[in-house]
Amino acid sequence: MQDFDFVLLLNKRFTGEINASELEMLTGWINQSEDNARLAQQFQLLWEKSTETRPALSLDMDAEFRQVQSRMHTADKSPARVVPLGNWAFRAAAAIAVILVSVWGIQQLMPVSATMLIEHASGQGKRQITLPDGTVVWLRQNAKLEYPAVFADAQRLVKLDGEAYFEVAHRPHQPFRVELPENGKVEVLGTRFNVRTNKDATSILVRDGKVRYTPDPKSKGVLLTGGDKAIYQIQQSEVRLSKVRTFNELAWQAGGLEFVRTPLKDVISDLEDFYAVSIILRNTEMRQCLHTAPLTNQPIEDVLQSLALTYQFQISNPAPGRYILSKGSCR
Repeated sequence: MQDFDFVLLLNKRFTGEINASELEMLTGWINQSEDNARLAQQFQLLWEKSTETRPALSLDMDAEFRQVQSRMHTADKSPARVVPLGNWAFRAAAAIAVILVSVWGIQQLMPVSATMLIEHASGQGKRQITLPDGTVVWLRQNAKLEYPAVFADAQRLVKLDGEAYFEVAHRPHQPFRVELPENGKVEVLGTRFNVRTNKDATSILVRDGKVRYTPDPKSKGVLLTGGDKAIYQIQQSEVRLSKVRTFNELAWQAGGLEFVRTPLKDVISDLEDFYAVSIILRNTEMRQCLHTAPLTNQPIEDVLQSLALTYQFQISNPAPGRYILSKGSCR
């Protein structure tokens, strides 16, 4: 990537106008070398300083070019080729030169290690973001994630408050670390996992790969692999480990529920969580029936009708959000 493209893409990133393919291109350029990463940091510092509250500075680029050309003609009367003021490439190149000079000035005044932090909040819905290393993160409602604009240190460090699902880009020489409230942390090299935090507990669910979860600085931590779940109860300072039958608690990220030979008691539990309803299974002998169904996000009424056709249930709906499944057979 040429310096000119690099500056344009950085500007688009800072203003939030960059698209996924451009972000991937920019991230690849930054990660090519430490020099690129340091240069990117300096541009970030320049942007941060330029957006601080201060008297507005307005540059008339055409006027500046006219003054430069006038001086050039005064110093040298020999015939010269005049570049049109409307030449966009020439003007952009000059703007880059100004930026580079500004970056050099900031380098003399500020430490190279300074890094601008970016914070994302999911608000009232799910939000997907891509980190500088290519890691993809889905933030659940009201979650917050803080990370540096460039991962230039020995490890990739982010801070999470709330719930998020991570697909971490594999980078053995630079481990990925998630810092959690109450001084907990999750460390990985490359994997897919979910983290949920609140004032009472922290939950870690690993879809695949391997992570180490350390609930507090005094603990050695536990190693989790695909299908492992750890729940840390803050008041009791206790970690409980388990194996999950399904990954349907990640349905908020996947967009629906999926079952593969799952006991009906777990199917009912997942449906209740996902749709925020109450479902009573009258026939307790049906609890261990194994159910398989592809990924779906249909309305709860349609899902229950499908179960009724499969297992000969009778459905009643005595109150909004409350359903009763009666009779039934495991086929």
